[in-house]
Amino acid sequence: MNFKKPIKNGFSIIELIIAGVISITTIGVGFSLLQIALKGNKIDETQMGLNGRINDTLDFILDEVKASKRIIDNQTKITQFNQNCTFPKNSEFLFGISLPDQALARSDYSPKGDQFSLNQVECPIVYSLRPSLSSKESTYSLIRYGPQYNESGYYISPSYIKFEETTLLDGIAESTKYKKILCPDQWNEIKTIKGISFCIDDFQKAIEIQIEASDPQKGIEKNEIRSIASIGGFTSIQDETQINISQYDYKNLENYLSCLNRQCCWMGICLKSNKVTYIIDNSFFMNENYLHNNGKIVNGTWQQIDEPKLISPRINGNNLFEHTIRSLKQHINKLPLSNNIEEADKIYLQIIANNGSSNYLFENGPQVLTTANKIAALSFLNNLTAEIETKIDPWDDICRALESEYIGQMIILSAWKPSTRQASTNQPCVGINDGNFEEIISEYNELTRSKSAVGALVIDSISLYHNFCERSKNEFRNNWLGLLSQGAESFCIHIK
Repeated sequence: MNFKKPIKNGFSIIELIIAGVISITTIGVGFSLLQIALKGNKIDETQMGLNGRINDTLDFILDEVKASKRIIDNQTKITQFNQNCTFPKNSEFLFGISLPDQALARSDYSPKGDQFSLNQVECPIVYSLRPSLSSKESTYSLIRYGPQYNESGYYISPSYIKFEETTLLDGIAESTKYKKILCPDQWNEIKTIKGISFCIDDFQKAIEIQIEASDPQKGIEKNEIRSIASIGGFTSIQDETQINISQYDYKNLENYLSCLNRQCCWMGICLKSNKVTYIIDNSFFMNENYLHNNGKIVNGTWQQIDEPKLISPRINGNNLFEHTIRSLKQHINKLPLSNNIEEADKIYLQIIANNGSSNYLFENGPQVLTTANKIAALSFLNNLTAEIETKIDPWDDICRALESEYIGQMIILSAWKPSTRQASTNQPCVGINDGNFEEIISEYNELTRSKSAVGALVIDSISLYHNFCERSKNEFRNNWLGLLSQGAESFCIHIK
């Protein structure tokens, strides 16, 4: 009989060992590859997240820049808007932006008279850097200090009292490792503060900014997650402080007061003396409740408009009195203090409000502009209101100014005409009681005061809404402000 050798099924121990080693190796390699893939995905995800946060921050900043009037490149300029303007003290200043007047709610877009109801943002928004609290590493946080938004996208309040700080981005690098942005040659020199580089143009209207940051967790297993991005843009709102509506030749400034880069001007009238007095109309004619006849100039002459026949004039969204007070406060804030300068250069200030009777800032005449007196001036303006009186009578104030050695320039602002123009025995001017006040003042200034040690009084005028600079260009055919401002250095400006 033939017997076949039985066939053995299965693996030997050696085969099993070899197969096990191969399997374990394969699993290990696969697991390692999976870890690498997961780690790479995590790095990519973290990198993308960081890139997104940087770009979101830059987009936010650029949106605010676009909606602003001016970029502020020096922290000393912050207080020029308001003495209370500031930013977090434990942070390093980058730049600020000044904002236009804002609507705070949808209802503000319902016109009052012929304009919207807008509110002044009292201080600039400030961007700054401070050491990061979320990381033990040497990174920094980008801080925004300014008005906050509500759920509808409106500012909650324009008041500096309600300004808050917000952290826009953590992980700003301590220093930049990459090539900085390039800025046009005619722009201001590029600034690099920690991981942020930026440059601003000479007009403070455009900015180029670069941010370099790392992930707050300092990467994944020694893999540093670091990113850099840049953006540029410019302000799209007209800044009235950069517009010269004055008739002065700025090439000849030797005899003009120079302070804060030619910003010693108010409504187009610039200072030509360090002894200045302001006379402002605070009668009912400056109030928004008084409706003026509406008109326009046709062939050089004022003509009535019947639709609408009556209007409440506004400037930058504010009634005449509000705009006057707001702009004068800003102007006075810019005037340099006289604490540590020569007597001949010290600024002497006086403010007179007239509504038929006079209200003086300083009862004893113009005073040196010290810190205390500047605060007193701002407080005086804050407490002024447009009264119910429907007349103005500035003659006594002007006549007294003619005889004062502490007044070299007078700026008169009004939206109406005096109730009388004829001097009388009851109200003489510089000892003269016969004739029109404008003639008496002009003659005395030319023949008497100009030949004295103090020199002629410069009388500048600002006429609001009605053009009292030129006789034919207002409904009353009255040019009393124009007649007062006939001197060689004097101007009468009409603001419609």
